[in-house]
Amino acid sequence: MSSQSFFLVRAPTSAAISRRRLVELVSSWRLPEDEDSRMAMTTVVSELVTNAVSHGAGDMLSVTVRADLGKSRLLLEVHDSSPVLPRLRCPSPESESGRGMVLVEHLSIACGAENTVRGKRVWAELALPRQPAGRWQAFDRLGPPHAIAQRLLNAFRLLCRTKSGEPTAVSGR
Repeated sequence: MSSQSFFLVRAPTSAAISRRRLVELVSSWRLPEDEDSRMAMTTVVSELVTNAVSHGAGDMLSVTVRADLGKSRLLLEVHDSSPVLPRLRCPSPESESGRGMVLVEHLSIACGAENTVRGKRVWAELALPRQPAGRWQAFDRLGPPHAIAQRLLNAFRLLCRTKSGEPTAVSGR
């Protein structure tokens, strides 16, 4: 298992820095990746950091990356000083924001959030490819583009039907 944490100033540039640092770590650890897994990793870390910057507290946040090759998994964690847990929202088609945690949930195997002594930890676990796949092989596994779009649309509709208002603490498939 490989693990590393890094600190970021809570600023709008933090998402781009976290993506760059994650790509550097994955490369230095020689983790298997393909275009789809790289897109999922960078999207998820970007969304988690963006949420911490937008809705978190404190001047700093930390990102922890853990890779477990035996399980072909990558765990991404973002810690900030706010105790307020993220909630899945139901944005309208015209909304310019509010889709980040839905993306995280659909790109990860499992994700969640929990309070810590100093704020909160928001995490997502992603699958690493067992062997690098070509671009078209990966898309074949996902299905045609219209099927992928339909699955995301169905997820948004399901989310809109949920009216409990409770924060989603842990989710998994």
